[in-house]
Amino acid sequence: MTVSDACVFAYPLGSSSLRRMALEAKYLGFSRLVCSNADFKAATPKEFAGMTVFNVYGVEIVRGAVIKAENFKDFQNQVKKYDSVPIVAVTAGDNAFNRSVLSSGRVNILKNIDSAPKNAFDDVCAVNALEKSVAVDIDLSPIVRKRGIARQKALAAYADILKFHRKYGFMLTISSGARTYTQLRGVREISNLCSLFGMTDEETAAALNSVSALLNPQNAVTVNPSNFGAPSESDSPCDESAACNEYDGFNELEETDESDEYDEDIGNTEDIS
Repeated sequence: MTVSDACVFAYPLGSSSLRRMALEAKYLGFSRLVCSNADFKAATPKEFAGMTVFNVYGVEIVRGAVIKAENFKDFQNQVKKYDSVPIVAVTAGDNAFNRSVLSSGRVNILKNIDSAPKNAFDDVCAVNALEKSVAVDIDLSPIVRKRGIARQKALAAYADILKFHRKYGFMLTISSGARTYTQLRGVREISNLCSLFGMTDEETAAALNSVSALLNPQNAVTVNPSNFGAPSESDSPCDESAACNEYDGFNELEETDESDEYDEDIGNTEDIS
């Protein structure tokens, strides 16, 4: 399993360099960071200039982008700039905006659902997310940094998303939103924070691995989080053997037809004689 933080911001947006964050991430048990700096070039070490995926201290760094749009038309204009970016996220808006974005097929992650209006995510959004292999992000920064009503609102929003996730099976990602290496969280701490809104350890582990599925869309959709990454029954060799049996039967039918034609030819020869 490749444990991933789905969104961090390195220097100059944050106060820690990408190298320092990668070193801390490795110590905390992470294999991948998605760096969502708008100016990714400025955050990238010189030897990796121009690359969207590279390795630092054994931690894979993937370029990401976060789009904040006023409406769907604005989103369409902005997303064109990120065709070559592996992980594109968009900040959640109202219900109509979220439905349109999720069905567009142009994004990988829906972020900041905790700050979206009430009822911004519904059953239609959940189905669209499942069909288009879009993940909904659980950003831990509101839980860690906010207090009082704002923190309770974030926990309630994530609890609602978890209910939809269990019902429809779309992917979740987990991000720290870290802007310095001290804001990165370890796997056990993340599991404890996610338990505050009812997420199990198995669901947390699946969410930490979801970036891998986003980078490899052929394995993106999973309905049961506890069986994340397991082969489905539809992939069993039984289907192939059934097809082979059908093909063998077709060959036998052809051989029978040919033998019948041969017998008829023999009968005609005897009549002529």
